[in-house]
Amino acid sequence: MKRINKLLDLLKENEIDGFLVASVHGVTYLSGFTGDSSFMIITGARIVLLTDERYTEQAQLECHKEIEVLNWIDNKRYGIETYRHVVNENGIKRLGFEEDIISYSTYKMLNKGLPGVELIATTGLVERIRVIKDDEEICFLKEACEISDRALELTVPFIKSGITEIDLTARLEYNIRTGGADGLSFESIVLSGAKTSLLHGKPGRKALQDGDFVLFDFGALYKGYHADISRTFVIGKAGNKQKEIYDIIQKSEMEAIMSIKPGISARIPDEKVRENIPDKYISYYYPRMGHGVGLQIHEAPFIDKTSEYTFVKNMTLTVEPGIYIPGWGGIRIEDTVLVNENACEIFTNFPREMINV
Repeated sequence: MKRINKLLDLLKENEIDGFLVASVHGVTYLSGFTGDSSFMIITGARIVLLTDERYTEQAQLECHKEIEVLNWIDNKRYGIETYRHVVNENGIKRLGFEEDIISYSTYKMLNKGLPGVELIATTGLVERIRVIKDDEEICFLKEACEISDRALELTVPFIKSGITEIDLTARLEYNIRTGGADGLSFESIVLSGAKTSLLHGKPGRKALQDGDFVLFDFGALYKGYHADISRTFVIGKAGNKQKEIYDIIQKSEMEAIMSIKPGISARIPDEKVRENIPDKYISYYYPRMGHGVGLQIHEAPFIDKTSEYTFVKNMTLTVEPGIYIPGWGGIRIEDTVLVNENACEIFTNFPREMINV
């Protein structure tokens, strides 16, 4: 209930007496329920999870005991009847909602179907709480990262000339799933050769060749929490340009990580990266070089040169500078990190030095 109590404090500050949570991750974060197609209505006196008969039993098992599980009235999923019932029973006069989640059609239904209720658009109230991870979340994230490290270690012997990107991806994902993960953080990226310049390219039937870069970007999912790690390898002997750019990114990433500590501007890591990239490559640097990670693979806060926040203890982030040259290839080194009391703890610890396979 600590999370809900924090939200109630924010609602009180905004003079909101009821709040509709529609985001899947917000519902999970506040209630413990891991299904979908469900909303919450939160007041100081009552917390209700609105769901349907597919999820009733699961919700009753997973939700905190203080949360009431209520099926949609007459099985009318997302119908105004259920909203009106809960709002009227709790005397809600100012109902907050997530303006970036609720569709316009739902807003119109609520506005018409709840006479006498003022709808208050909000942005990021739940996300503001989610940015700071608690001990349980940190434990889950750390385990997800450890599973990811082990999976990559087991996959490295299969990185060789002749194997296809998609077969290597299958081997990696097998190692993730059999290594203790509940699933994948996202669709794994395994690219080779010139394709490594594609930041979010898809593995294909291309066979790896001597001299290729091989870029991995993947993560394990554990208890709903996402790991995120990238490493770049070279098949055979690396060329001079490959070595040069790899050294730039390796140094940039470590200096960016070392700059992260409570109270420091989130613009600083990007500045550290830019200081290390020569002018001839700076146009190939992707400027959004980090993001929050947790129940979502990409969540607040984001790290780039325009960031307007300072780091706070128990933020979990990725740091992932890269240089991507179309037609030649790209290098990314990425780690998931925790902002500690005075510095940064790295959760993904697979070696960052260039590995020739």
